[in-house]
Amino acid sequence: MQAIYCELRDKCDFEIIVIDNHCPELQTQLEKKGVLRDKGGDYMKLLATAERPWLKYATYDQKLSHWNAKNSGVMASDGEFLWFVDSHCVPSQGSLIRMFDYYKASHELLHGTLHMPLSYMLEQPGLELIYKLVTDPEHGVVGYAFTRYKEKKCWSYEVPCMSTCGMMMSRKIYDALGGWPSGMGIYGGGEHFVNFALAVMGYSINIFTAQPLYHYAAPRGYHYNYLDYHRNRTIATYMFGGKKWAYKYIMGIKPHDKSADSHKEAIYASIVGNELCMEQRLHIKSQQTKTICAWLKEQDIILPDDMIDHTPVE
Repeated sequence: MQAIYCELRDKCDFEIIVIDNHCPELQTQLEKKGVLRDKGGDYMKLLATAERPWLKYATYDQKLSHWNAKNSGVMASDGEFLWFVDSHCVPSQGSLIRMFDYYKASHELLHGTLHMPLSYMLEQPGLELIYKLVTDPEHGVVGYAFTRYKEKKCWSYEVPCMSTCGMMMSRKIYDALGGWPSGMGIYGGGEHFVNFALAVMGYSINIFTAQPLYHYAAPRGYHYNYLDYHRNRTIATYMFGGKKWAYKYIMGIKPHDKSADSHKEAIYASIVGNELCMEQRLHIKSQQTKTICAWLKEQDIILPDDMIDHTPVE
C-alpha cells in the first residue's frame, strides 16, 4: 500500500481500497492449523481515517472469496479506472503512474484491459512472465499457463490472456462484465472468467511494456480446495461458453478422490440452476460479438465437431 501511495501522490487523483476478507471460513481454517489471525486488516482500518481520504478500508466477510473481495472494493470506489493487485505484490517504481497515464489516454483505442508482466524471481531480471493460451476443447478447457515475457519496443501489445493481478480496466468494462460472478470462492476461475468473457465480448487483453509487478509468492496450500477450485472454473466456463462447455469441463476433471466424482453433476446443476449465475450469463451473452468457438478458431485452435457452435450470436 505504501509503495502505491508513494508512486501516485501528487501525480493524479487516486484512492486505495484495502479489502479485508477475514470470515468464519478462514477463521475455522486458521484454528485447525493453530495459526493466529494476523493484524494487517486491523492496522489498515486504523490508518483509513479522515487524515487519509485516499485510503478506504472495506470488508467482505460472507465467505472466503478472492473475487467477491475485489467486487466489494469496486463498490467502495469512485474512480473511472480500476487497478487490481494482491497484497503480496509490489509494482516496479514508476510503472504504475506510467500505466495509468497511458491507459487514461488510450483505453478507448485499446478497447480492453492493460496488464503488467509479473516477476517471481526478484534477483534475476529478464525472467519476467506473462500468460499463454492453453486449451483442451474436448474436455471444455480454455485456460492459460506461464510463458516468458519479451519486452517489445511499443507501449503495449495484445495477447490472448493475462493475469488479473496488475490489471487495469475502465469501470465501463467492469460493468459490462457484471463484476466477478458472486458464486465464486477463494481460488481459481476468476482469471478464466475475465479473460475469456472479455474475448467473446470483443474486448482485448494487452500487456503494458513496463518493468514488472513483483510477486512475493509463498506456497498457498490450496489442495484442500479442490472442488471449490473446479466449481469456480465451471462458473467461468459457463459465463463465456454456456452450458455445453461448462458440462464438458466439470465432467472432464480428474477426481481428487473417489467422493469427488459423485459431486460433479451436483456442481454443474448448482451453477446452471442458480438464478444469479443465469442472470450474469444472459448479461454477458447479450453483449457477445462472437462465440468462444469462433474466438478459438481465430487463435488457430482446432475444435472437435461436437464443440463447434454454428449458431450466430444475436
